[in-house]
Amino acid sequence: MGVSSITPILPLVASTFDITVGRAAMLITVYTLPGIFLTPVLGMLADMVGRKTVLVPSMLLFGIAGFACSFANSYEQLIFFRFIQGVGSAAIGALNVTMVGDIFSGNQRAEAMGYNSAVLSIGATLYPVIGGALAIIGWYAPFYLPLLAIPVAFIILFYLHNPEPEKSSDVGAYLKKVLKNLKNRRLLMLFAATMVSFILLYGPILTMIPFLIEARFTESSFLIGLLLSSVSISNGITAVNAGRLSRRFRPEALVRLSFILYVAALLMMPFAPGLLWLSVPVVLYGIGQGMNIPILITMIAGEAALENRGAIMSLNGMVIKIAQTIAPIVMSFVYVIGGFDGVFILSAALAIMITILLFFKLR
Repeated sequence: MGVSSITPILPLVASTFDITVGRAAMLITVYTLPGIFLTPVLGMLADMVGRKTVLVPSMLLFGIAGFACSFANSYEQLIFFRFIQGVGSAAIGALNVTMVGDIFSGNQRAEAMGYNSAVLSIGATLYPVIGGALAIIGWYAPFYLPLLAIPVAFIILFYLHNPEPEKSSDVGAYLKKVLKNLKNRRLLMLFAATMVSFILLYGPILTMIPFLIEARFTESSFLIGLLLSSVSISNGITAVNAGRLSRRFRPEALVRLSFILYVAALLMMPFAPGLLWLSVPVVLYGIGQGMNIPILITMIAGEAALENRGAIMSLNGMVIKIAQTIAPIVMSFVYVIGGFDGVFILSAALAIMITILLFFKLR
């Protein structure tokens, strides 16, 4: 909700406050930036004082600050409220998967993570449409949506029964356990795979494909959106079946297969002769993503004990936010040097490199 529902109104915000498109795009940057620094800190705090103690206030802050954006009288006020909303959002995504990891185990955990990924895919598909429809009322209307977080926060507080880690005041002993986890080479390999996965998603797929379509096929924005939605749809369908797949195949094998699908899809994209042909690798990429992300997150959750799972999952959340931040910048730079072919071939090479590492390092 924090990003997908806002992107359709950026041009409207630019015209309302008489600012450049680049300054309007800062509404996304100032929202994601706090998470890079706060997510691991809040994850550790959730291990020490409890999941709900951190998650519920975070959701309330997300909802209140997000709603406050609709009352902004200037661009500076809007940026300030978005930053505060980003502070509220910093813990939400990481603690979400942490608590799924706490509540479920084994194949049930993989299945629950798959449903979680499917929900994210549905949100990525629907929220731009909802945000765009609300923008008919005014630029401020999509900022009413964060109010939904407030009743959900109270539902979590009173009705969600989840295991909580034993509260500890011994910070030194806790940090030693976290550092011991971080010496686990398998865990570091899973972090690396997560970072590459999101660099590929936010770089060549979400950032460059719209420009590729516009430059080579001169299609409308509607068709571009439709094609990108097919990534979310194929992703969601595959993610729902992640638990079933993990019962039949080893998780390590599924992660390797997903990166092989990435390689095939990325190599096909720049050579597609038309939009219909481009939809084939796009859907193939979505299948790989739907298989990869829930299995990776399940494996990371399994590497940590209850008492420090919040820290480990939050560090993974920080890795994701870094990838989301740098991917568009890096791929735009590569495009200037090597064009679309350079972007997709380099991305495929990155996927090949991580695939080889997964074969040798992820046992």
